[in-house]
Amino acid sequence: MRRTTFGLALALGTGLWMQASPARADEATAPETPANVAGQLEEMKKALESQQQQIQQLRKEVQSRDQSIEQMQQQIDKTELTATETAKISAEQREEKKEAKKAFTLTPGGFLEATAIYRTANQNADVGSTFGNIPFDGTANSHLSEFRGTARQSRLSLLAEGFLDDTKVTGYYEMDFLADAPTGNQVESNSFSPRIRQLFTDVDFDNGISLLAGQAWSLMTTSRQGITPRREFVPWTIDAQYNVGYNWARQWQARLTDKLTDNLWVAVAAENPETTLNVVNPPNNVLGFNTSQNAQSPGSQFTLSNTPGANGISTDFLPDLTGKVVFEPGFGHYEFKALGRFFRDRFNGNNDYATGEGIGAAAILPVTDELNFTVQTLDGWGIGRYASGQGADVTLRPNGQIVPIPTLDLFGGFEGHPNENWDLYTYAGIEYYGQKAFQNGKQGVGYGTPGANNSGCETDVTGTCQAQNRLVWQIQPGFWYRFYRGPAGTLAAGMSYSFVHRDAWAGLNGLSPAGHEHIIMSSLRYYLP
Repeated sequence: MRRTTFGLALALGTGLWMQASPARADEATAPETPANVAGQLEEMKKALESQQQQIQQLRKEVQSRDQSIEQMQQQIDKTELTATETAKISAEQREEKKEAKKAFTLTPGGFLEATAIYRTANQNADVGSTFGNIPFDGTANSHLSEFRGTARQSRLSLLAEGFLDDTKVTGYYEMDFLADAPTGNQVESNSFSPRIRQLFTDVDFDNGISLLAGQAWSLMTTSRQGITPRREFVPWTIDAQYNVGYNWARQWQARLTDKLTDNLWVAVAAENPETTLNVVNPPNNVLGFNTSQNAQSPGSQFTLSNTPGANGISTDFLPDLTGKVVFEPGFGHYEFKALGRFFRDRFNGNNDYATGEGIGAAAILPVTDELNFTVQTLDGWGIGRYASGQGADVTLRPNGQIVPIPTLDLFGGFEGHPNENWDLYTYAGIEYYGQKAFQNGKQGVGYGTPGANNSGCETDVTGTCQAQNRLVWQIQPGFWYRFYRGPAGTLAAGMSYSFVHRDAWAGLNGLSPAGHEHIIMSSLRYYLP
């Protein structure tokens, strides 16, 4: 650019010199006078000033052009540097993500618990209450309170997570110490020793589809977030049986879930079946149920006991089918559920079949940032075992034909978080079991029959008692307080109170026994870090 400036100046200077030089000798010249010389000098001065102005203008233009070029070069250099850095950062992020997906992690968890239990009526129960079987008023157990301490709900878990390319694989094992071999069964929590609470594999594909197989919370259990394993709505109770009206099961299943959008999920599952029977004056030699003689032979690793509270295994022929749709529009969590069941027995050389079904809904609504309200319901036929009261699924006609029992479950409550140390809750629930009564001559048969003999249900020395539940309800407030949380884990103390009421269908002479129970529990837990 400096050469360009010099060239322009040289050209202008040459032009001025040629204008100011004397005429050649062979050219005719006019006589020079002082006036002419002065005029020429003035013209030359003006011309020189004009040329100087042009030079200055050219210099400014050249300088401006140089600055623009320099700025453009700096911008190009900066852009190239930014692109290089961005590419480098992106490559590092991709590499970190790739390395993260290669990672395999094992995370232990669980808690150690010491629980104290007081009940005004003796249930002969540990930390899991028998809501649907509390003692009737007037019996010896209704006059005998119980106090016991237990550490059996202490829990251990192990979470394994890893990636196969873009597919996340999760394995989870969770156990406690509440199993008891003589009463192990598949009714609600499949509690065989050592007790498996959960034991499953979950595969999450990058297209939103996931596959779960193993023992986990049933799809009938309300979720807190989406349809995600280990994100189920489990009441905060100390009581291992939770609360009347709460729908749940932990059992084997094969589940397929599809996340359609960021706020919509659907899932279907085939789950382990089990049929519970309750019938007054049943026909003889009905086979296929958990207390039938065929459950004892040819023999297996299941335990059959006809003692109170014990269960064998029914001989079901199809799994329970469950389905659920979850919607989270931005305010609250909403669910719609469906349940299909298949029953079978054998009587007088023939097999009899029946179906049961249920439909339900649930919602979790944020009242404030610190308070949630939850409500859920399940209504149908043959769904008794899916609620905490553990009602019967089916009864029988005199000819051995299976009849599913109408059932309605309703559960609701509030959960509060005043601060990071306190959890407060109040739950209430109700379970209703409909009447399916038949006559066999003068003898009442079925469920809720007026022919039931309830004469010994409210006596100190229990006599004949064929009472069957009509209604069970409960209310239960409680709290948890975390007084330490740090690298060493968490220490929490909790306490709960509940009142349970049980009504039975009226039998002969209109006798309708009822039971009442007050339960107080306290717990100290140490959660592993």
